[in-house]
Amino acid sequence: MTTATPVAAAAAASGQHIRALQLGRFHIPLTVHRLPGDHPLALVLPALGVPASKYRLLLATLAERGYHTAIAELPGTGDSHPQPGRQADYGYSDLVFEWIPLLLRALRTEFGGEPSLILGHSIGGQTVTLAARAGLTGNAHVVSVAAGHLDSRSWRGFKRAAVIGAALAALASTRVLGYFPGKQLRFGGREAATLMRDWGKGIIRGRFVPETHIPRAAVLPRRSLHLCIDGDPFAPRNATQRLAELVSGEVRRIPPTYHKGNPHLSWIKNPAPVLDIVETWMTDD
Repeated sequence: MTTATPVAAAAAASGQHIRALQLGRFHIPLTVHRLPGDHPLALVLPALGVPASKYRLLLATLAERGYHTAIAELPGTGDSHPQPGRQADYGYSDLVFEWIPLLLRALRTEFGGEPSLILGHSIGGQTVTLAARAGLTGNAHVVSVAAGHLDSRSWRGFKRAAVIGAALAALASTRVLGYFPGKQLRFGGREAATLMRDWGKGIIRGRFVPETHIPRAAVLPRRSLHLCIDGDPFAPRNATQRLAELVSGEVRRIPPTYHKGNPHLSWIKNPAPVLDIVETWMTDD
């Protein structure tokens, strides 16, 4: 007889459990927290190299506000395995056309319906915006936080040169290694080669790879909100505006919510101001 660990017992008591999903060679945990009774569902999609565990406060705050919650690891990140390499690879199109639909199918099975809110952070915001443009997000309210288009023209001067340099480094390193050494380059973690080549090509060509597979006549989501954080070096307003234009979405510029660190990431240490804006926006629908 197997005895549950204290952590597993606490998770079960709180209504939390993990669904094991498969995307190609990757095992992907989808962590679901169900509240007693009938509530809307919020799905959170993480940033590049950021494990799902870093979103505990965001998920707890959503639960306090009356949401069932779900969060999935990006393939090969956090508790997802194996690590990206030559035999375990994926790209932007896999995230948009396979990962997000996989999560939504699992949540329909779990809850009998779809999320009311899909909140994507950085690459999570990029991919859910593209999925919305392709008509894959149903009636969910789509929100991106600290997410922008890859087009290098969203930056100016030295910053634009630095972004192009990063793109060339991603293209070169992934060809040699079969993965992207994000920890060594201080951008993300160990990332999939195709994903980062797609990222580099998007910067140089000014177009996400999945855009070429989305019909021009695709149905736009009913509404989307795209939050740009002042001082975010990875998603300046021009980049957020360009991303929002893919779905005719609304852009709002907000101050940092946490007094330390890079605002691109540090907002998850104080997510309440972001959720205040999101809930007000949803109420206005």
